[in-house]
This record gives sequence, C-alpha cells and structure tokens, in this order.
Amino acid sequence: MRNLLHAVDRDRLVAHLRSALLREVTVGGRRLMALAEGTGADGGGFCAMPANAQAAELLAQPEIRDADPAFADGVLDFVMAMADMPLPCRRAAVGGIDLLRDDPRDFEILTPYHRFTGDLSAGLVRQQLRGDASAPVLHTGNLAEFRLGRYRNGVDVEDSIQDCAILRRGGSLVLRHESRITGKAGWLRPRQVEAGTLRYDYEITAGSPLLRLTVTFTAAAGQSLARLRISTALDQLGTAGLEMAEGRLGSPTAWRDFAPPQAAGLSLWAEATPVSHVATGLAGWPQGAPVLHIRPQAPERVMSVKAIAARPAALHWLILRHGPVALAPGASLVVREDRLLAAGMMAEDAARMMGAAAPSVAGLDLEPLPPQGAALNAVATQLLFAARRSYGVILPAERQVALEAWFDRQMAALLAGTPGVTDLAWAILAAETRQRAGATAPVEALLTRLIALQGEGGAFAADLAGHATALLALARALALGDPLQLAGPIGRALAAIRPGQVELREAGRMVMVQGLVLQGGRPGPLRGHAEALGLLVRAAGTLALVAEQRPEALPPEVAEQARALHRQVVALLRTLVRPRGAALEVAPSPLGGATHPAAQAAVALALMAPDATILRLPVPA
Repeated sequence: MRNLLHAVDRDRLVAHLRSALLREVTVGGRRLMALAEGTGADGGGFCAMPANAQAAELLAQPEIRDADPAFADGVLDFVMAMADMPLPCRRAAVGGIDLLRDDPRDFEILTPYHRFTGDLSAGLVRQQLRGDASAPVLHTGNLAEFRLGRYRNGVDVEDSIQDCAILRRGGSLVLRHESRITGKAGWLRPRQVEAGTLRYDYEITAGSPLLRLTVTFTAAAGQSLARLRISTALDQLGTAGLEMAEGRLGSPTAWRDFAPPQAAGLSLWAEATPVSHVATGLAGWPQGAPVLHIRPQAPERVMSVKAIAARPAALHWLILRHGPVALAPGASLVVREDRLLAAGMMAEDAARMMGAAAPSVAGLDLEPLPPQGAALNAVATQLLFAARRSYGVILPAERQVALEAWFDRQMAALLAGTPGVTDLAWAILAAETRQRAGATAPVEALLTRLIALQGEGGAFAADLAGHATALLALARALALGDPLQLAGPIGRALAAIRPGQVELREAGRMVMVQGLVLQGGRPGPLRGHAEALGLLVRAAGTLALVAEQRPEALPPEVAEQARALHRQVVALLRTLVRPRGAALEVAPSPLGGATHPAAQAAVALALMAPDATILRLPVPA
C-alpha cells in the first residue's frame, strides 16, 4: 500500500472542502467552523458531527494541517464541542428561516430542518423533512366540542375559520388561523349563539426543529361553557409516500406500542390517562424514515388519543383531545404541544431530547448523538502526530492537554455505552493510535466487543461502509500483535465481500452499477457509496501491508485476497473523482449529487494511504 495521490491533487481535494462546504455555526454559544453536508439548497443546511469527525482525520495529516492549521483545528473544535454539549446532537443548523411565499393562503417556508407549505384559511399546515421525498405531514382536522345548556355541540374548526395570518415574533414565524365558534343553546327554544373564539398558532423557530403549537379557546362574553374539549389533530397520515402506520405512546410511568391497523376503523390508544408523548411512524420503524413526535405540555389534560384508519396497515387521522374544562364568560383554555418531525428517531430518544428538563440545544437538531468513535480517532490522530513532532506548526502544549482530557472522557463514555459496529471500529483505530503515541488505550477490550458482533456469514454490519470500517480496525489492530487470533475474523470478513450489482437510489432515481456487495447486507445509502469504497481501499491496503511486514500474520490466500480487493476498489474509486473548477470533488455515487464531507475525506484518505504512515511509527516500549 502506497500513497497514490499526488500532493497537488491532495490539495485540490482539501480545497473543495474549504471552498464549497465550510460554514460558520453556533454550538453552545460559540461560533465555530464546520463542514456542511452538501452544497445544494437541501444539502447545505446542516453540519453533521460524524462526517466532520471523518474529515478532521484527513485535516490532521501533517502536510494538510501545516498548510492551514486554523482550518484543521477549527473543524476538530466543532467535533469536540458537539460531543461536549449537555445533550449531544448529531447536526448543527446553518441559516435561519426563509419565508419564500408570505401569502397565508399559499405560503412556503424553509428552515434548515423542514419545508412548510399550506393554506391557513383552510387550517392546513403541511410539513416535510427538508430534502426528503416523502409526502408531507398534515397538521389539520381539528374539532371543538362543548355543552351550552342542555345541548352538546361539535364544531369543525377548519370550516369556521374567519381570519388567518403569518406573524413575525422575534426570531420566529407564527402561522395563525382563528375561528369563530358557534353552537346550539337555549332551554325552551334552541338558537345559534356565539360560544367563543378558537385560535391555532404554529410557531416555527429558526434555531429549533420543534413546531410549537398553542391552541387558545376564549369563551364569548356572557357565555359559559361546560365540558369543553379541543383537539390537536393530524390528517391523511396514510397517503401514498407517507404511510404512517405504527404508534408508540408514553405516559409518566410506561410506554405502549400500537401495531399497524388490521382493518379500517377507530383504535383508542389512550383514554382517561395522562399522555406525555405520542409517536407515529411507518410500519417497522425503518431507519431514516419520517417519525412524528407529539409532546403535550400538560399530559394530565389529554382526555384521549384516537387513531383512525381508512384502510388496513395505514393510519389516516390521529386525534388528541384535551379537556374537559368548564369556562366562565371571557375565560380561556390554553393547550400547548411541541411537535417534532424527524428521520428515524425513536420515541424514548425524542422524549428525552424534547423534555422540559432538557438543556437548551439552540441551533442543533434533536437527534441524539452517542459517543462517536470517528471523533475519538480524529483527536487521537492529531495527538499522535503532535507527540511524534510531525507538525511543522507546533501544537501548543495546552491544546494537547485539552485533547487528551477530551479523549479520555469520551472513550470512557463510549465504553460505558452500547456502541455499534461503526463506533467500535473507529474507537479501535483511535485506541491503536493512542498506543503509538505512548498512551494506554483499551484496544483488546474494544476488539473483543467488535468481534462478538460479527455475523455468521462474516459481515460485521448491514452496510458496506460499516463493514469496511470494522475490517480496517482489525487490520490496524493486527499490526500491534494478534492476542485474539484476528486472522480468522479477517478472513471471514473478506469472504463476505463479493462482486455484484449495486443498486443506488436518490429521490426516485435509481442506477445499477457493477461494484461490491456485502453478503447478507443491504444496498447502501447514496452518500455511503464513495465512503464505503474509500474505507475498503484503506482496509485492504492495510491488510496487504501487514502481510508484507509480517508474513506469518495472515494466511497467504487471505493476503492475496486483500491485495486483489485493493486493486479492484481503487479502480472503482477513481471514477468518482471529478474536477470542480480549481478543486477536485468526490461524487457520492455514480448518480452524482453534492459532495459530502465524509465521502470527500474517505476517498482522499484512501488514496493517501495514511495507515501506512501510522504503521511505520513504532509503538513505544
């Protein structure tokens, strides 16, 4: 394994990160620099910590850091700051609210998190994850129920709207519709009277993915109401392209699951019991699919939660009823909810991130971030080169101390949790790197946990990128010695990779390419294609180098398989690198698409062969 990347092309790859993806974000009140997830309208709204961590390893390479220390250290500072937040979140938002159309009857609003459209005169607010092709969630379908004297009344809120507006409130936009509610009253002769006004305010805040709903019913002067109940509803959840089907309900003491409906009709999810959280999503809760979370601010006031299906296996209407209360003339009932439309977030995580006791996470999404192995590896890489005096621009001693303290704190947190394959693999690379810097690190403990996750067919993960990261970790650990007999797991992991047709999809587009597939795995996401290939190049090249240095470490047939894989993947990788002005850009897949920092870094590192440089640094006695 050798460096296949000319210094000029290396600098052109790094230049694209700096020129096209670098943004300024706020994390915990600090202004930091970070790399965005892409350059397009839907790709550049976030800076993801895991992707920045992989880019930070690239920027920590000596010649790259020496060329621009502020850039390299700044991206690493963002990675560490995200991990140190009281509630670590996966992504930081770039930008604020864009009011593209301000007509209340036909509005369009973009935030870094969502796209909102609708018609407030009809009480309709549509919400989509930004950049997601799924059908929108519809915030509508509300009712008001009450008694006036001896008459029970039920009023369709949207049919009674008299006024609507889009209001600015500080850094927020409020989508408002207001209804005049009338009902039947009287004891001897029934008549229609004004019962009150009902206002729905949907507040969108630039720094938060939460949609805050406030509903206010104010009784008319001279009119008292009994058993007032108001609803906060969602409609058409089972439309094509959305297909919400399952539910999960939280109370102050327990969680309950509700399977997809077997037939059309009504299901009572809760009645006469406090409801602190409601989540609904696609059948099976597939990873990355839209999940809607509702968190009532007064769980004890939720009378019931009803789900109505128009057909089997898909919901149509979800209704939360709040009350009942009695209102004196001129008095008000106020109901508040936080709503979160997120990609694949489970109910327990959302409840923790949305809870009243949660610290402020302004400017961040609410997807929880467990300790990241890639972040540990980036910090360990900078510490190694600093310890070996590889930097021309010296790393200050106080920064080294801060990096070491951060590393120890985050490694302890990772070991105390239940990390998956990818984080374990990156953590092994980090631990091996710390050993080469003369520090004590838990390489063997991490290896034991990783090997226990290898499947019967040899695959470590369901996706090729995760599997490749595990294979790279085993290769680097093998260079330290073989206390766990790593040749067996390595041979099985190599055997799980085979040539085949790779199916790549994005927003309705699909392409089949000749590539590499994982036995028992699944097609990787579009952005994971280039990243997986880059990691495979590093893994196969490192195995070939270890076999060259220590022929007894791997059986000859396994070493030859690694060399053949390296040649094959390098050929696939070269087709994804394309000029972009004076820079070089890595396409995330043969479908093209905007640059992703993890893909750009993975490909650059694969061609630079940084693992060969690290393996030449002996482990201190």
